[in-house]
Amino acid sequence: MTAQTLPDEPNFCFAPAYDVETEVQQIRIVIEGLAGHVPTALVALDLDDALGICDKLNRRLGLDREAWTAMVAASMSAENGDPEGGAWH
Repeated sequence: MTAQTLPDEPNFCFAPAYDVETEVQQIRIVIEGLAGHVPTALVALDLDDALGICDKLNRRLGLDREAWTAMVAASMSAENGDPEGGAWH
């Protein structure tokens, strides 16, 4: 991603890494309409803690878990080249 591809007023959410559920989870930023994610320095000890952190951060953005997980799923589907694909978690 570059500054040229970032929308002027992007919709975004926070999401866990989901890589390995039993490992430390990096919190990532997902931007609507763009594939992939932006890493952050935020981490949680496990997936449950990461989901709680993301719920709290995303609530401030006006997003419930259903809304932000849908944004994450769309981003991951686009990254895999499958716009109709399922969620990545």
